[in-house]
Amino acid sequence: MKRESRIATIDGAWGGEVAAARLTGRLKPARVTVYTQAPLAAMVFPHRLRKTPDGDVEVLTPFWRCEHELSRQGLVPPLLVYADLIASGDPRNIETAEEIHERYINESGVYGQA
Repeated sequence: MKRESRIATIDGAWGGEVAAARLTGRLKPARVTVYTQAPLAAMVFPHRLRKTPDGDVEVLTPFWRCEHELSRQGLVPPLLVYADLIASGDPRNIETAEEIHERYINESGVYGQA
């Protein structure tokens, strides 16, 4: 997916590495995670995506129903950014996840203490 793509055109939100890069400014995304309810064709054709098991774009359905502090930036909730990064198992993502946790989860107190 092209970097300059506007997530709002598909009523979506960036997750994982893209969201972390925007929040910390220190991670260069290798994998793109997009949460959207838009039809897959809305992303596949305009961005020339092809289905591959080891592709670098992951499209998932949003499952949360609340506004949060990052909504206006086109990002998923901070706890989900953290979870996406931890689930990757990549050491660079795990290090960034810890920073996200400190900045956005512990600090806000919304999700309690780890």
